Amino acid sequence: MVWLIRLASIAAALGFCFGVDMLARSGDALVIRLVTLAGLYVTLSVSLNLINGITGQFSIGHAAFYQVGAYTGGYISATYAKGLVPDKDPVMAAVYLIGFMIVGALAAGLAGFIVGLPSLRLKGDYLAIVTLGFGEIIRIVVQNTQQLGGSYGLNVTPKIQMIWLVWLLAIICIAVCRNLLKSAHGLPFLAVREDEIAASAMGVNLTKVKVTAFVIGSAFAGAAGALLANFEVFITPQTFNMDVSFIILTMVVLGGTGSITGSAIAGATLYYLPEKLRDMDPIKGSALVAAIVAAIATVATLKWLVDHFHGTKLKKAGGIVGTVIGGIIIQMILSKLLGGVKVLHDASFEASKLRMVIFAGTLIVLMLLRPQGLFAHHEFSWEWLIKTLKGIGAFVSGRKKQEAAS
Repeated sequence: MVWLIRLASIAAALGFCFGVDMLARSGDALVIRLVTLAGLYVTLSVSLNLINGITGQFSIGHAAFYQVGAYTGGYISATYAKGLVPDKDPVMAAVYLIGFMIVGALAAGLAGFIVGLPSLRLKGDYLAIVTLGFGEIIRIVVQNTQQLGGSYGLNVTPKIQMIWLVWLLAIICIAVCRNLLKSAHGLPFLAVREDEIAASAMGVNLTKVKVTAFVIGSAFAGAAGALLANFEVFITPQTFNMDVSFIILTMVVLGGTGSITGSAIAGATLYYLPEKLRDMDPIKGSALVAAIVAAIATVATLKWLVDHFHGTKLKKAGGIVGTVIGGIIIQMILSKLLGGVKVLHDASFEASKLRMVIFAGTLIVLMLLRPQGLFAHHEFSWEWLIKTLKGIGAFVSGRKKQEAAS
């Protein structure tokens, strides 16, 4: 029975990956790129969550491992796969791409071992500084290595775009981290996160746990980098600057430090949404001001509900939904009223220039309302969903009985 469930899970995962591939290719080039990068960022956020959230370390140099995998896979591709034509031989192209992924993962895993081993005595801010410095060292070394294209960048040929493989890597990364948490092998990682001294006293090998977390997390980042190199065809050191590490770290924190589900959802959405804002029409000044006022009022009300409302969970949920709807209504009414002000009516702002401002504002709102992240340490499961639905059904049934009795 267990093997049937596992086979069904594998079949469902493959079906999902090929389904995403088909849907993405039915759109334009922008959709293909966004779906691909969203899948890569799922792998990056979940793999960093293994280091930061599950093991309790504080790494902010994940872009360095991403870069190591990208340049390793890209250089090998440009050197040994020049004659490959992916459209004519897709099977061989998939074999080559999987090989590039493995080599990129091995190179990044070795880099993770190099960083993790001497940093074992460091914690918190000190470890963060080491990983950040390592990221800058890698970027500067690549920038001054002419064999890798130097500061100009590296041309990667041939161009192999396999969206299904990108999402398959993301699912494998999620499965590895989930199985690690659900088995006895994951308990030492959680023990190190909670209390290193107590874990060591109970016989946990701190060196082995920390280095293993760094190696596994960096290996997945390296595999994602190899896929990026063959997808983009051209990579530069600026593709992996410090901002990328901070964006990945933000995904982990907002999704919930220690939550694989939260990291996966944040990785898929927090990259896709800002990029999608590039296609939005210009925003009127009146609409922008109205949105800011409505957002402040909504956040203040939601903060009060979260901190001071002591009613039932259903009533609190109803209050939250009502507050959000009220904020939307306020924005619409205020936008109409401010439209009469000539200065605001004539002013307009390109959404592409405001996208990072909107992104940063969203982060601030989420951290004010739920600083532990969307999922905190919790995970999505079918048991949780069934339990929630049963609870809602029992509540509705109870209300109907009360109404009938009265």
